[in-house]
Amino acid sequence: MIRKTLILLAAVVLGVVAFKALRAESTPGMKFAVVDFQRAINETNDGKKAEASLNAALAEKKKKFDLLKSELDAMKASFDKDRLILTGQALEDKKLALQKKLMEVEQTGSTYEQELGAKKSDALKKILTGLQTVVQNIGKKDNFNFIFERSQGGVLFTSGTPDITDRVIQEYNATAGK
Repeated sequence: MIRKTLILLAAVVLGVVAFKALRAESTPGMKFAVVDFQRAINETNDGKKAEASLNAALAEKKKKFDLLKSELDAMKASFDKDRLILTGQALEDKKLALQKKLMEVEQTGSTYEQELGAKKSDALKKILTGLQTVVQNIGKKDNFNFIFERSQGGVLFTSGTPDITDRVIQEYNATAGK
């Protein structure tokens, strides 16, 4: 008798839990959306300006770096040509000058990489902060329960879930100048 009661009680509890789980899945009040931050970054006015600025800075740095590298190449060619006829201190001086130039080229390249990386990071940080604010405002205004970021691999498939990326871009552009 006790065993039958326990089995019946367990069945009722499992039924209630299953009913609540199914009910929670189909709750009509749940609203979801997705946003593609990578696309938003690339398509906002600030994103386009940042990309143009970074490309201009990269072109400038590349031009300076190429000039240094060509100087290094000329020094190396001169060293290779003269090393058979130079001896002693003259050969050592040319070798040291070549090594110094090589270190200068390597340090300059490293410095340029760091400068461009910092510039890119600063631009992205500013844009991402603005995009997050816009997404939060949209979420509050439209009563979304969850807004998922699509481009970072967290969302593999959505069916019927609205993509608010275009709206985020428009609202970001409208508020970015203010």
